[in-house]
Amino acid sequence: MENLVRRLGRILNKKKVKQFAPSEPEECLSVRMDRLENALSAWVAQGGWRLPRRTLSEAAADLGTDTVTLHHYFQERTGLDFRTWRTRLRLEEAARLLVEEPETKVLDIAERVGFSNRSNFSRQFLAYTGMTPAQWRGKARTSLDGRA
Repeated sequence: MENLVRRLGRILNKKKVKQFAPSEPEECLSVRMDRLENALSAWVAQGGWRLPRRTLSEAAADLGTDTVTLHHYFQERTGLDFRTWRTRLRLEEAARLLVEEPETKVLDIAERVGFSNRSNFSRQFLAYTGMTPAQWRGKARTSLDGRA
């Protein structure tokens, strides 16, 4: 057994662990992140986040970057992953629309913000707000009626 351990130690010592330097200076990474932030702002303004069933790689292509950079951006700048960030955008917009458009069906709002399935939308909305979409709308209506 000791012989095996010694041999393994010699093998490991012979193989040098390659130290990887960053492929570009931190300054360039910062510039890339800023450029991505600008592209992301435009993408949000254009409603790219509303497209249902978009993968991270499709969103990265829309933004002119790669998935690693996009993942890194979200990890560093928001503390969230892309999917969670996009879901929150969708839910916040849905919450706004539920209040501003009381006659619009919940399913129509869900589809407008990028959810292709009403039950998934309702489940996600409940998890995020603590209320179902109908409860949210009812609470908003009650609040507005109380102010009038």
